[in-house]
Amino acid sequence: MSTHPEGSSETMLDEHDSAPSTPEQPEKPPRGVGIMSVVRWAVLALTILAATGSWWTFAHADAASSAAPKYQCPMHPQIVSDKPGECPICFMSLEPISADRRAKAPGASPSAMPAAPPPAPRAPAPEASAGAPSAATQYTCPMHPEVLSDKPGRCPICKMELEPVHKPDAGSEAPGAIPAGTMPVTLALDRLQAIGVRTSPVEERTVDSPLRVTAVVSAPEQNVAEVHVRASGFVEGISVRETGVSVKAGQLLVSVYSPEIYQAQSELLAMRDMPSLDDAGLPSHTEAARRKLELLGVSSRVSDRILASGKPLRAIGLSAPISGVVTRKNVVLGSFVTPEMVLYEITDLSRVYVLADVFQDDMGRVAVGTTGSFRSSSRKDVTTEAKVDLVYPRVDSQARTTRVRMQLDNKGLALLPGEYGYVEFTAPPKTAFTVPRDAVVDTGRQVYVFVEEGPGRFAPRVVETGAESDGMIEVRSGLAKGLRVVSGATFLLDSESRLQASLAALPATSP
Repeated sequence: MSTHPEGSSETMLDEHDSAPSTPEQPEKPPRGVGIMSVVRWAVLALTILAATGSWWTFAHADAASSAAPKYQCPMHPQIVSDKPGECPICFMSLEPISADRRAKAPGASPSAMPAAPPPAPRAPAPEASAGAPSAATQYTCPMHPEVLSDKPGRCPICKMELEPVHKPDAGSEAPGAIPAGTMPVTLALDRLQAIGVRTSPVEERTVDSPLRVTAVVSAPEQNVAEVHVRASGFVEGISVRETGVSVKAGQLLVSVYSPEIYQAQSELLAMRDMPSLDDAGLPSHTEAARRKLELLGVSSRVSDRILASGKPLRAIGLSAPISGVVTRKNVVLGSFVTPEMVLYEITDLSRVYVLADVFQDDMGRVAVGTTGSFRSSSRKDVTTEAKVDLVYPRVDSQARTTRVRMQLDNKGLALLPGEYGYVEFTAPPKTAFTVPRDAVVDTGRQVYVFVEEGPGRFAPRVVETGAESDGMIEVRSGLAKGLRVVSGATFLLDSESRLQASLAALPATSP
């Protein structure tokens, strides 16, 4: 019984092994695979459609962008629009952008740029005239001075408001008028700071500055004497041998032998023994001979000595006619002298002239009787005062000065001819308007300043100036207290004013 179960089990195994095999059944896919496949193909199709649509939109948008005109402000390139208009910043007309310019700077479409607003309603801009209007009051553009109009409005070029400007008329040189060849100037704040424009107020102060001019000491022409002989002869003795020495009136200078004078002395002695004709009413021969000697330069005292001695003198002495200093000597021992020769020149320096040269613009402050103080430039301790006694009626064409004269006592020869110094003429103090010297523009024909009329706006104005003191100059007319004038960068402002005036004189350009 024990084997049967084993045999039974083997028999069962054999049967099992030998039984025919059945085919394997396929595994079923998970749930939802079909749905995901459909979703995947749908997403792919949508992606293809989106890509195609994007390409189509970009292609048509690029074509439309290249075909549509764009406009841009020439002063503010960031302002771009797809239609004409005005810049919202400077009100200039937008200009078309060329294709080359767009190709060089490709960027966002016009919608990405700030579009210019539509132009605001305004009055039509006045057309610039072909020439300068005849009206005295004109209007011009600060950016384009060549645009002139006789009516207010806007510039046809840049659309800025026209500003009034007064053309200088025939009386432009009168104080307060606009100088010829200039015009008011308007500058922005950044430009004013760049060129360094400064302003100063018109001040009212006391003007008492003296007028200082150069002067020179000169010898008076009426205090000069020359020594001559009246008959030719030879020098046989010299008492004064050099220049620069002081001599007294009547002092012996030189002794001269003259044959003509010697013969006249002999005639005097010969006439002494002849009978006199005084009883008949005729002059005696002696008096005639004495008269002849006097005409030859021999004094009556010498004639008396000749008559007393009974002998003629060989050499006759010449004496100094005045007291002074010998300033010239043209004679030596043995010289042959003639009447036309100057043997000596003597100058009396007890009084001297001080000749001062006053500029033509300052002549109103100096007249006859004006007190002046002379001080030597080399000797500061030498100071003297005098009054002007003569104003020479002549103006030096080169120096533009007029000479005035003062006479001074020269005790002890304190002042020497040819010595230089200066004279200060005093004037009573007065109250006047003053401005800095740098504020005044002097062209030689006109004198004017630039008055501040508003922020950044300066107008030239003719003024009449006076004395100058401590960097300030007196303004007699043309300004009022409280105004402000340009005192820094005046030359640059004047150049800008003249440049704009020159452009304004040209024919205006059409818009």
